[in-house]
Amino acid sequence: MLKNYLKVVLRTIRRQAGYSIINIAGLAIGMACCLVITLWVFDELSFDRFHRNAQDLYRVEENQSYSGRIYHVTVTPYPLAPALKQEIPEIAEATREVRSLGVLFRYKEKAFYEDGVAAVDPSFLRMFSFPLVQGDAATVLADPSSLVLTEKAAKKYFGDEDPLGKVLTVNNEYDLKVTGIARDVPLNSTIRFDMLFPYELLKSRGRTNENFGSNSIRTYVELRPGASVAAVNEKIRGFIKQRVPKTVTELELFPFTRIHLHQYFGYDHSAVAVRYVYIFSIIAAFVLLIACINFMNLATARSAGRAKEVGLRKVAGALKRHLVARFYSESMTYAFLSLVLALLLVRLTLPWFNALAGKELSLNLWANRQILAGVAAITLVTGLLAGSYPAVFLSAFHPVRVLRGGLRSGAGSVLFRRVLVVVQFALSVFLIIGTVVVYRQMQYMKTKALGFDKEQVIFIPLRGNTALSYEALRSELRKDSRLLGVTAANHLPSNIGSNSGGANWKGKDPTQEILISQSGVDYDYIDVLGIELVEGRNFSREFETDKTEAFLVNEEVRELMGKPAVAGEEFSFGGRNGRVVGVMKNFHFETLQSKIEPLAIYLLAPTPNQRSRFNFLLARLAPADVQGAVDFVRRAWTTVLPNYPVDVLFLDEQVDRMYRTEERAGRLLRTFAFLAIFIACLGLFGLAAFMAEQRTREVGIRKVLGASVAQVAVLLCREFFVLVLLANILAWPVAYLTLDKWLKNYAYRISMGPLVFFLALAAALLVAIATVSFQAVRAALANPTRALKYE
Repeated sequence: MLKNYLKVVLRTIRRQAGYSIINIAGLAIGMACCLVITLWVFDELSFDRFHRNAQDLYRVEENQSYSGRIYHVTVTPYPLAPALKQEIPEIAEATREVRSLGVLFRYKEKAFYEDGVAAVDPSFLRMFSFPLVQGDAATVLADPSSLVLTEKAAKKYFGDEDPLGKVLTVNNEYDLKVTGIARDVPLNSTIRFDMLFPYELLKSRGRTNENFGSNSIRTYVELRPGASVAAVNEKIRGFIKQRVPKTVTELELFPFTRIHLHQYFGYDHSAVAVRYVYIFSIIAAFVLLIACINFMNLATARSAGRAKEVGLRKVAGALKRHLVARFYSESMTYAFLSLVLALLLVRLTLPWFNALAGKELSLNLWANRQILAGVAAITLVTGLLAGSYPAVFLSAFHPVRVLRGGLRSGAGSVLFRRVLVVVQFALSVFLIIGTVVVYRQMQYMKTKALGFDKEQVIFIPLRGNTALSYEALRSELRKDSRLLGVTAANHLPSNIGSNSGGANWKGKDPTQEILISQSGVDYDYIDVLGIELVEGRNFSREFETDKTEAFLVNEEVRELMGKPAVAGEEFSFGGRNGRVVGVMKNFHFETLQSKIEPLAIYLLAPTPNQRSRFNFLLARLAPADVQGAVDFVRRAWTTVLPNYPVDVLFLDEQVDRMYRTEERAGRLLRTFAFLAIFIACLGLFGLAAFMAEQRTREVGIRKVLGASVAQVAVLLCREFFVLVLLANILAWPVAYLTLDKWLKNYAYRISMGPLVFFLALAAALLVAIATVSFQAVRAALANPTRALKYE
C-alpha cells in the first residue's frame, strides 16, 4: 500500500511539475528558515546547562531601594562569598569572580593585553564544569602566584611548548606560573575566560575592598541538593544590613541557568535577551505557516482536477480513511523532499547566518538529539499541517456528483483559499511593519543626538600602570596641533556604570534616598566631548579648590534639588564635600533603552595617589587629517611608554557596538521578512497561474467581445487586490499593539505613525500585483481562438 501511494505521488509530481516545484521550493525555504531559527533558539536555551550541578548554581544579586524605586545590580561586595558559606548551612560552595580588563601579559617577545582574565577562589573549579586537560583542579589555584590558561591562550603564548611551569610577566611588575590548562570555554557559557588566577593574589597586592558597602564583583553559590531557594533567600535578604545598618540593599539568588536570557540591570526589570527568543520563535512559526498555506492553497485550488480521481477511487471501494491516508502520504512525501532540499539550503547558508547572528552554529543532527528531534518534528508538523485540509476536503467529495461533472471548484474551497491568502499576507504585512519599525528604531538610536559629540574622538584604555604616565603622555600629545584637546576619565561618556547613594545638599528631604551616577574626570573633559553647560562654569585650573570640592551635575540632579539654579550650591557626594560649579545639559551616558538618570562628575586631581584611577585617555582630532593624527598618537605613546602596546579606538565605533545585539536582530528580522514575502509570492504566483488557467474561456470570450489587455489584467488582479487590502486591515492593529509594547522597552523611541502602515500596504500591494500581473497579462495576451475553438 505504501509503495503504491509513493508511486502515485511521484507520478503526480512528474505530471504537475510546475506546481510541484512551487510546493517543494516554498516548503523547503520555509523549513530551512524554521530549522535555522530552531538551531539559534536551541543554542540560546542551552546556555550554562553543561555544568554538572547547574540546577544548584546561583548568582547572588542585589535589590537597592531608592525612594520606592528598586535598582537591581548583579555585583556584590568582595567579602560576601566566604561570609555566606560560613553562615548559611544550605550553601555548599561559594566563589568570587573578579574581572580584570586589559591586563598586559608577556612571555619573551610576545606581549598581549588580555580582557578575559578573572580572579577566582579555588572553589570555582569545583562548582563549575570547566575541565582541565593538564593540572589538578584541587591544587592549580592553591598558590597565589599560579595561573590557569585555556588551550587557546596557551597556544597563543607558547605554541607547541609544554606550558606547565612556564612563567608569564603581568603588567611588567610580577610573575605568574602556569599550573593548569583548561579546555576552551564552551560557546554557550555565560562565564567566559582565557586566564584564571587566585583571588588571594589580588588581596595580597591590596587590590580588594573588604567593605560590605561597596559592590564591584560577582558572587556565585552552590546550594546543597534539596535546599530550599526560598528559605535561603529569606536568610540572606538582610545579610548586608546586619553589617551596614544604613544600607538600602537586599540580597537574592538568581538561577545560574537563567542568567543568559533573563538577567536585568538597573531600574528597568525587563529581560532583553529572552524577548528575541520569543520573537524569532514566532517568526519561525510564521514563515513555516506561510509555506504550509502555499501547499494547502495550491492543493485545494487543483481539487477539481483531482475530483474524478477521488470519485473513481470511491466507486472502486476506497473508504474515506484510505483517501485521507493517500493525501497525507502525498503531503508527507512533499515534506520529506522539502526537508532534503531544506537541509541542503541550511548547509549552504549557515556560514552566512553565523556571520549575521554572531554565532557558530553547526548542523550536526546525529550529535545533537534535540536538533534531530526538532527536525523530525518540523517535518511531521509541516506534512500534517500542509496536508490536513486537502486530505479532509478531497476525501469528502461525493462520487456520483463528481462523475456526473457536478464539481468544479466549489464556493467552500474558493472561500477557504481566500481566507488562506488573507492569513498569508496578514503575516507578511506584520513582518514588513515589524521590519520597518525595528530598522527605524535602530537608525534613531544610531543618529540621535547623544548630548556629546562622538565624532573624531579617540580613546585609549589606560591599563595597568600606564595611567601613572598620563601627565607625560598628555604633554607629548599637546605638541601636535591636530589634537584639539586631551583629557581623561574613569568611564567613557557613553557607558558610565558607576553610581552611589548618599548625596546631600542644603534643603534636601532627609528621608529621600537618591542614586546618582558618577565619574572622575580631568580638566577639559566637557570641552573635548562637546558637552553643553546650561548654568555656571566648567572646571578651571584657576580655582585650586576645584580639585577637591567642585562638582558638575546634569539637569536631572538640578531637578532633584528642586531649585531653578544650583551653581554655587553646597553639594556632598561620594565622600567629597563641596559645591556645584556648573550644570551640564543632559546627555546619554547609557544606552537609549534607559532614561537619563542623575549624574555628577568631579575632578581626579593629578596627584601621585590619584593618577592611576584614570581608565581612559580621550582626545579630539582635527577632521582634516585623522589618520595622520592617529599615527602621531601611536608614536607619542611609544615615546612615553615603550614597553606597553597601545590600542587607539574611536568613540563613535564604541557607541555603535553598544547596539550590536539590536542591530543583529534587525538584520535577521529583515532577512526572514523578505523570505516570508518571497514564499507568499511563490504561492500567489502558482495560485494566479491556476486561476488564469481556470478562466481561460472567460478571458477568450471577453477579448472577442472587445475587452483590452489592460481590462482583462485588471479583472484577474482585482480579487487579489481586495484580499491584500483585507490582510492589511487585519494585520495593522495586531502589529501596532505588538510593536508599541516592544518600543516601550526603550526610554527614547520613535513614534510609529500612520506612514509605516501605509508603506506596508503599498509594499504588499506592489509585491502581490507584480506577482499576479505576470500571469494576468500572459492570459490576456493569449490568442482567444485557442480557448474557444473547441466550444
